[in-house]
Amino acid sequence: TSSVASRCSVRLIHEIVSTFGPEKKDLVRAVGFHGLLNFPSIKQINLRFSAWLMSGVDELSQSLHIVDGTRIHFTKDDIAMVFGIPSTGWSILPKTAKHYSGNVTPQLAAAHINVKQLCSIKAAQSIVARDHDGPMSLSEQDEFKAAFVVFVMSTLLAPCGKHDRVSDDYMHVIVQPG
Repeated sequence: TSSVASRCSVRLIHEIVSTFGPEKKDLVRAVGFHGLLNFPSIKQINLRFSAWLMSGVDELSQSLHIVDGTRIHFTKDDIAMVFGIPSTGWSILPKTAKHYSGNVTPQLAAAHINVKQLCSIKAAQSIVARDHDGPMSLSEQDEFKAAFVVFVMSTLLAPCGKHDRVSDDYMHVIVQPG
């Protein structure tokens, strides 16, 4: 089932990103997710192969185990190169157990980002897909960047098991969409 979800996510990301004009593409580049602008349209994925491949991934040793005992090691930089996403910068997960509490902080209010709305994947998708008449304002740009990161994280890179819910684990990063 994770392969089916991955296939749907890849297709959805491609469909949305392929509609972006120059301004939205520049905003995607600004958050470091430029590789997703070139996401291929994958209509068919061999689900058995995908399931077999993913079953061989050992997250702790960051390696792919092949049946004959071969191990292919990978790093976050390898993943970043494949997806065209950042592998450096701030840590997404805080070092402490403190996570986003669902409250609107002064930083979020100053950025004009509706955090409660971004707790829904569909709402984030709606913001990302929204058409704008003319150039976006700075607050609309910030809202787009935050929604794009939340949408991609929630559908492709770190999907949550809850239906239409965004994981609280990375909500704190949208405080500074730049």
